[in-house]
Amino acid sequence: MNKENLTKEYKDIIYKIGYYRNKNNLSARDTSLQLGFSDSFINRIERYTVELKVSTLLKFMELVGITPFEFFYPNPENFAKDKEVFDLVMSLTPENKETIIDLAKKLKK
Repeated sequence: MNKENLTKEYKDIIYKIGYYRNKNNLSARDTSLQLGFSDSFINRIERYTVELKVSTLLKFMELVGITPFEFFYPNPENFAKDKEVFDLVMSLTPENKETIIDLAKKLKK
């Protein structure tokens, strides 16, 4: 794998693996073994020497207890609060959603 040719998006995905590993107090070795790979597998992914497969990424998300929506969320540190707001807005009537949008626009100024 040529590290120079990797996209920013791919590098962001690999970064998030490390972020969620650390958040869940998992070493690269423990993560590798729990996913059913050799003890250095995650280290090799994080060093870009092995290409990450979608199936491995999905297993990893299951291991750390997150959804793809949470994993790919742009700012993982704010996910819980942003999701709370999203869930509340989704439960509103269309008229109340418009009220919230108008209020948010005013607060943004």
